[in-house]
This record gives sequence, structure tokens and C-alpha cells, in this order.
Amino acid sequence: MFRRLYIFSWVLFLCFFTACEEPAPLRLNQNPAQLVVVCNFTPDRAVQAFVSKWQPILEEAEVEYLRDATVEIFRGDTYLEALQLVDPKHASEIPYYTTVNLAPEANVEYTIKVSAPGYEPATAKSRIPAPTRIISAQASGFQLEDEPDNGLFIATYNLRLSFEDPGDEMNFYHISLLQQIFTFQRVEGDTLITGQYLLPIMFDPQDNENFRVAHIGGGLLLSDEGFENKFIDFDIPLRIELKKNEEKLGKLFVDLRTVSEEYYRYFAALSRQRQASGSPFAEPVTLFDNIDGGQGIFAGYNSSRDSLSLQF
Repeated sequence: MFRRLYIFSWVLFLCFFTACEEPAPLRLNQNPAQLVVVCNFTPDRAVQAFVSKWQPILEEAEVEYLRDATVEIFRGDTYLEALQLVDPKHASEIPYYTTVNLAPEANVEYTIKVSAPGYEPATAKSRIPAPTRIISAQASGFQLEDEPDNGLFIATYNLRLSFEDPGDEMNFYHISLLQQIFTFQRVEGDTLITGQYLLPIMFDPQDNENFRVAHIGGGLLLSDEGFENKFIDFDIPLRIELKKNEEKLGKLFVDLRTVSEEYYRYFAALSRQRQASGSPFAEPVTLFDNIDGGQGIFAGYNSSRDSLSLQF
């Protein structure tokens, strides 16, 4: 039984990190004839792009995704493929465009070109950086605190992540963490596992620094300017809420993404903007994009993965 759960955990982990990533809606104060393009791509996976129409920053209407766009991928100036529309059958899902034959490679510059009737054409360039190998991932300092007023246990521990920062140029990272949580019941003195789910680890934006930003989708964005040498040892304190006598910790899944500069700058600015919204004291944040003739992001990333078994 536990072997099946282990295999299932890894399937969930890979699906979570390699599934098409739905974009955060953009409502910027720009020309309404511009396209909004969001596309993050990684090696050996189909390139998937979301294309929508611009909306005013204060407009509360649903984002309108376009189904009549032409989306093309080039390697340098060489045409590779036109992306195909995937139009979901359910209204709650988002249409997107995907390659069929192309699986992108690291250290190759790709260009995306997007056009649609009534809009200015949009283009962008990016490449996938080489992966950064995780040297070690270790957990320590486990504590389990009882909160009787709300029926929770608070599990805290420290993750120490070590990796080698490649090259002499500036490098950028997105550390994504998923905590596996088992649900269980006590049956005649035995523990019966009834299910499981994966919880994305979120971080407090109050801990943001110049080189560290809490990503709005979970995890941390880092630039290596905050570290003095190429071997990086990074401590991450974690705090997990568990339902008392119903849930317990499973594995911690670690995804170390080495990301392009445009990936880092876009999501760092977007995260700061969203985290500051509604605060009258927050400084305005200019949202970065690399779409020429439109808005959004076209950015490559690479991944190294590990997992830890947690014992209390």
C-alpha cells in the first residue's frame, strides 16, 4: 500500500510542476489594441502560451482569452512550429496554445511571435538556462505545537538547501516546495491512511529582501547577488498547519528552478505588486514584461528536484 502511495506522490509532484501554468491575469494601463501573452517554458516539454486581450487596470470583468490568435515559435530566425489551440470543453478551464512537435532545449534562444485580428503583433525572446544541481536538502529542528482553540497542530522545521551557483554571470532561482499531507483515521488502534494532498508552501512577503521575494504562487524567488560564493547554503524555516488527529506530514518535494532573468524580474515585480495592493503606504511597483508590441512574459526555466521523508 505504501509503495503505491509513494509512486502516486511522485506522479502528483511531476504533474504539479510540469503542468501548464495558468497565468496571473494582467490588467495594465496600456493601449487596448495590445495582446497579453504569458508563456513559461522548460526543456523537453511542449511550449504552452496563453493569449488574452488587454483590459483597463480598474476593470473587474473576467479576462478574455483569444481563440483566433496565430502563435509561432522560432529558433533564432528559423521557423519551427505554429502552436495549436487547445480549447477546453469546460467553462472553468482556460484555452491555450501548444506545440505538438517541439520540445525546447537549454541554452538555445527562442522567439515567440503572436498576432490576432485587430491587434498589434507581439514578439519576445528568451532561453532556458542550464539546470542547477541540488547538492543536498536536509530537514532539522522538528517541532509540533498543539493549538487547542482551533483544533490544529502546527508543525515547524528548517530546510537547509545546498546547491552550486554556476558561472560568473548573475543567476536567478525559484525555489518551489510542496508538502505532502496524509489524511488518516484511527481504526481499532491502527492508523488507516484515507488520502493525501500536496500543499504549496507560501511565504510571508514581509520577509522580502532585495534578492529574495515571496512568489505569489508559492515558494521563493532568489538572485545570487545575496550570496558571497558559488556554493550556496540556504536555510528556509517552514510552518505547516495540520488538522489534529486527521492529518500528518508525508514527504517534502523540492523543485529548484534555475530561471531566466526575465522570469525572475516579471514574477518578482508581479508578486510585489499583488502583495502591496490595498496598502496606502506601499510604494508603486512597475511590472516588468519582455513582450515587444504587447504585454506579459515569455521566459525559460530549468529544474532540479529532490524529496525528503520527514520523521517526527
